[in-house]
Amino acid sequence: MMKNINCLWIIALIFCLGCSKSEPTANEAQDFVSLYGGKPFKGTAKGKRSQDGQVNYQWTGEANIVLMDKTADSVSLVLMADFGEEGAINFKVRGAYDGQRFFTSDPQQPAVFFEINDGRVNSNIKNDLQTMLFSGSMSPEKASVQMEVAFLQASGIFPAGSVFDMQFYTTREGAGADDTEGCQTRLVPIWSPSGVTMGMVPDC
Repeated sequence: MMKNINCLWIIALIFCLGCSKSEPTANEAQDFVSLYGGKPFKGTAKGKRSQDGQVNYQWTGEANIVLMDKTADSVSLVLMADFGEEGAINFKVRGAYDGQRFFTSDPQQPAVFFEINDGRVNSNIKNDLQTMLFSGSMSPEKASVQMEVAFLQASGIFPAGSVFDMQFYTTREGAGADDTEGCQTRLVPIWSPSGVTMGMVPDC
């Protein structure tokens, strides 16, 4: 009799295990900051300036892409290109994140749209000085982002009507293994959806 009862328990246990729901995958269980935050993406930045359809200057340097200043529902995305003695380009956008989606949401700035959703980068930003378009893709180990700025007014070395194209080719190993909270920050000129201003960027 005892033997039969034990067999019934074993059969019931096997049945319950077979009917249990599958565990969520790593991506399903993580939000945007968990997937793309922490250790910076590092690689190469390539830029070119063109006017009237002709390229008249090119740059090559180091690229960094990193998240910083995270809260429970928002974070800043920073794209940095260091061209050595020729200068640097920094772009910073503050956005909300919901699950694995990062996006700007400001009714006061309807001309500002920036989104990373399902690993795809998409944007359309316009202010009085320039229009900015972003495209590309991100995964926890690789980020390839294209930035295109069309100048409506002259700004420094960029005449009115010129276009600046930049490509960020970055990777990282051990996604999230390091945290930018231990990095120093520095105050630099940055491009933002509202134009050029001063802002903090990480120095890791």
